[in-house]
Amino acid sequence: MTNEDVAAMERGERDYSGGERSADLVADSSCSRLFNGVNPSLARYVYSLIFLVTNLLAWAIRDYGRGALSELKRLKGCHGAKECLGAEGVLRISLGCFIFFFVMFLSTAGTKKLADLRNSWHSGWWAGKILLWLVLMGVPFLVPSAFIELYATAYLASFSGIILMYIWYAPKLSCKLNIFFITLTLMLLQIMTLVSVHSKVKVGFLMPGLMGIYVVFLCWCAIRSEPLRDSCNKNALAVTHADWLTIISFVIAVLAIVIATFSTGVDSKCFQFKKLEREADDVPYGYGFFHFVFAMGSMYFAMLFISWNMHHVVQKWTIDVGWASTWVRIVNEWVAAVVYVWMLIAPLVWRHSRFGP
Repeated sequence: MTNEDVAAMERGERDYSGGERSADLVADSSCSRLFNGVNPSLARYVYSLIFLVTNLLAWAIRDYGRGALSELKRLKGCHGAKECLGAEGVLRISLGCFIFFFVMFLSTAGTKKLADLRNSWHSGWWAGKILLWLVLMGVPFLVPSAFIELYATAYLASFSGIILMYIWYAPKLSCKLNIFFITLTLMLLQIMTLVSVHSKVKVGFLMPGLMGIYVVFLCWCAIRSEPLRDSCNKNALAVTHADWLTIISFVIAVLAIVIATFSTGVDSKCFQFKKLEREADDVPYGYGFFHFVFAMGSMYFAMLFISWNMHHVVQKWTIDVGWASTWVRIVNEWVAAVVYVWMLIAPLVWRHSRFGP
C-alpha cells in the first residue's frame, strides 16, 4: 500500500468522524432533544406555553364564546345571562388547567435525580400530556354548575390574605375613599423610608426608592381596577370601549401572569432553609413545586378574568376590574408595607430577644 493510499484512508476517516460529529450535534440540538428525548430545561418553556394558551382560551371564551356556551345543558342555570356564561366558561377552563398541573405536581413531587423515571415523565411524553390537557379543557364543561360555583367560592376564600395591590390616586376631592387610601399610602411610604434610614437599620435610600416605584406601579393598576361606571375613575370619563391602551394593558397583564408563574415555579430553592450542594445527576429545578405554582396560577387567572366576582359584568379586553379587585389590592398595600418593615426590623427584634435588654 502506497503512502498516497494511506493518506486517502486517513482523510476518509477524518471526514467520516467529522460527519459523525455533525450528526451528533444535530441530534443534540435543543429542538431534537425536546421532541425526541428528555430535556428538563426546555420542558419548563413548553409548560409556560401551555399555561399561556390556556389563559388566551379562557379570555376567548369569556369575550366571544357565550353563544356556544348558551347551548350547553350544563350551563342552563345561567338562563342565557351573558355575564354568567362568561364567568362559568373561565372557571371551567381554570379548573381543567388546575387539574392538569396538580396531576403533574403529584406525579413529579420529590424528583431529585435525572435517572428518576419521573424526570422522563416531566420532560417528555409530550403527545400524552397534550392529549391529557385537551381532555381536561373539555371535561369541566360536563360538570354541573353548582360544583363550579363551589370551586370559585373556595378559591376566593383561600386568596383572602394574598398580597395584591393598592391605590395612590384620586381624580377629585369628592372621592373621600380614594383620598383616605392615598393618605394612608403616603403615611406608610414615610414609615418605610424612616425605618430604612434609621441608624440601626441603615439600608439607605435605594431600597425604599425601589419600593416607591413598586407602589406607583401598583397604584396605577389599582386605579384601572375601579369600575368604569364609578365617578371617581378617570377611565369612566374617557374609556367606554376597548381602546388601544386597554388592549395593551390586557396583553401585558396576561404575559405578566405567565412570566411571574414561570419564574416562581423554577425558583423552588428559595424555600430551602439549608443550602445543599448540587450533584451532577440532580434535576435542575423542583418539578413538583414547578407544577404546583402553575396549578395555583390556574386558579389565580380565573379570578382576574372574572374580577373576583361571578356576577360582575366584565367588559371585553379587561382584566381584574371591579370593586372586589380594588379591595383585594388595598389589602395588598397594608400587607406589603407590614412585610417590608418587618424585614427591616426583624433582625433587631430577634437580636434583642436573644441577648436581652
